[in-house]
This record gives sequence, structure tokens and C-alpha cells, in this order.
Amino acid sequence: MFINKNFTNLLFGRFLINLGDSLYYITIMWMVFDLTNNTLYTGIAGALFMLPEVFSFLYGPIIDRANKKNILVLFSLLQALLLFIILFIYANDLSIYAILLVLPFLAFLSEFTYPIEGTLIPKFVEKKDLTKANSMMSVAANGVELFFNAISGILIAATSIYTILVGNISIFILATIFFSLLKIKGSTKTEKDQGKYTYFSDLKMGLKFVSKREILELMIPFLILNFLLASLTVNLPAISQESFESASSYGILLTASGLGSMVGAIVSDFVSKRVKFGAIVIGTIVLYGAFWLIGLSIGGHFIYLFAFLASISIGVINVIFSVLFQQLPPENMIGRVGTAISSLTTLFMPLGALLGGIVPQLIGSKPYVSGIAIFIMILGVSLVFVKSIRTKSYITEN
Repeated sequence: MFINKNFTNLLFGRFLINLGDSLYYITIMWMVFDLTNNTLYTGIAGALFMLPEVFSFLYGPIIDRANKKNILVLFSLLQALLLFIILFIYANDLSIYAILLVLPFLAFLSEFTYPIEGTLIPKFVEKKDLTKANSMMSVAANGVELFFNAISGILIAATSIYTILVGNISIFILATIFFSLLKIKGSTKTEKDQGKYTYFSDLKMGLKFVSKREILELMIPFLILNFLLASLTVNLPAISQESFESASSYGILLTASGLGSMVGAIVSDFVSKRVKFGAIVIGTIVLYGAFWLIGLSIGGHFIYLFAFLASISIGVINVIFSVLFQQLPPENMIGRVGTAISSLTTLFMPLGALLGGIVPQLIGSKPYVSGIAIFIMILGVSLVFVKSIRTKSYITEN
């Protein structure tokens, strides 16, 4: 059994951080749309949430060298502080622009902590258990997101945004307790290695690794996919409003997506052992677009069903993508390589979110998302002609 005390504390800390992130994202996105009734502002909010990830390659070297436990504890507390600031702005009826100003800083803290958690998993479990451990982390994260997605609309309608934000602050404080219990062994680098360290040399090493042709060929499709996904997801509040005209419908739609992602994460280990990497990537991307297109075409409550089916694909591909890039680089480079990959694959997500806020003003959210779904399907089919992806072998346990 690969579960141990360190992994358990990391798991619960991740559980709470995901809970907090999911809850404030849902609440703030709905709040922005409710205050403005304009997809442009939800697009701006989505872009601001995504912007810090574009620059995550800059702090990869810091993650590899820094005291990971201290960063997790400090940044969890800072997230609680920023939520208190948003609470103050909201309670005093200050400008929507003041809220938007805080969002990238809040997202930055999350984007800094997630790669750290990713670098710690290989330290806490054996290589042969990486897929199971990542699957468990993903299931825990998606499970809690599922629960709060399910009740988020009810919480917004039955209580208040003020109450939800107060609870959100408490969640981040609780996460710091679990992170404070982590016991991480010191760096295994020699003094000679440490003497050679500079921030920019480490940054260069990470970027050099991901600039390899075989790595770029894996990342570019995900860069395009993330652009399209960002453009789609910022329209979910509008689609919910147009279809059902209630806050709870947005929560239900996210519940369906969260449940699908969780199922995908659960079956990812099974799938990765029986299906080639290329087939997984191509199949999941095509199915994601197809299910969204079908759901929007049929309409009504079928949107929930097909959002669930689409998200199974995302759940599978997210776990497999994470494990692949935990195993490709040397252990002492996982942080900087992971953040460089994250930056490159999310480079155009803020632009996608902004585009997803502007274009629906002209043609409507449903036609726009249907068009995005078609482009996602085209992307998946086009990968059949990319030999490096079609023939790529998934790294399994040794």
C-alpha cells in the first residue's frame, strides 16, 4: 500500500485547497455575471483567473529549490487574506473593477501551490504507484468540487455570497494545518551543486528541456485545446442562465462536469494500461467536442448529461498528462519543467477567455460554444496525422 502519513496530509491539504478554489471561482464568476449580466465581464474575470498560469515558468526554479512546506502554508494563508479583501469590497458595494483587480493575485497563489504538490507526489510514493497516486489526488479534488458544485447554486440562492466567502476563508486556514504537518526530507543536492545554482541558470535548464522537439510536439495540441476550453468555460454561466434562468442550474452544470472528471480520473489508470497514449489523446479530445455539440443541439436537461460525458474525457487526459510530465524530467527538475509546460500549454487561455466574452455578445453563447466544440473535434481528428502523438507510448510503472 503506497499511502503514508505525508501523502495523506498532502491529499487532505490538496482536497481543501481545491475545495476553496472551486468555491470561490464558482461564487465570483456567478457574482460577476449577476452584477453585470454581461459575458464580457465573465470573460475578463476568466482571463484574470487564468493569467498567472501563463507566467508560471518564472517560479519553477523557485519551486525546485524552495522550502515547499513553508510556501504551501504561507500561500494558503495569503489566499484567505485576499478572500477577506474581496469580502470587504463586496460588503461595502465597491466597484466591480476592484474585485477584478484582486483576482489575478488570488489565482497566482493557487498556481504556485499546485506545481509544488505535483513535485511532492514522486517524493512520497514509488514510481510504480504514480498513476494511482495522481488518480487519487484527482478523484479527491474532483470529488470535493463535485459536492460544492452541486450545492453552490443552492448556497448562493439560500444564503449569501457574504456567507460563502466567510466559509471559504475558513477552508484555506484549515488547509494550512494539514500542510504544516508535512515532513519533507531536505535536498539531496551536494554543496557543489548548490554552489552552481542561480535562478536564471535553473530557469534556462527548464526551458531548454521543454524546447525539445518531442516535448513541444506533445504540448502544442494541449496549448490549442486549452485556448478552446477557456473560451468555452467562461460561457457556462450564460448558458445556464439562458437555458434555466437560475443560479442553481450553473451549479448543476458544474456538478455534471465535476462528476465526469472524477469518473475519468478513476478509470485513467485502467485506460492507460490498455490503450496507447496516442489513441487516448485523440479519442478523448474528439469525444469531448462531440458530446458538447450533441448536448447543446438537443438542449434542455440533456446538457447536463452530455457535459458529464464530455468531462470523462478531460478527467482521463488530465491524469495521464500529469503523470507523463512527472516521469519525463529528472526528479530535481520536475518543478521548473512542470511550470514551463504549464505556461506554454496555457499561454493563450486568457485570450481564449476574452474571446469567449466578446464574440457571444454578437452571436449568442450557445452558437459560440457549439462552434468551439466543432473546432475541438477538428483538433482531435487532426492529431491522427501527427506521428509523434499517434505512436507515442505511455510511460507505465517499472
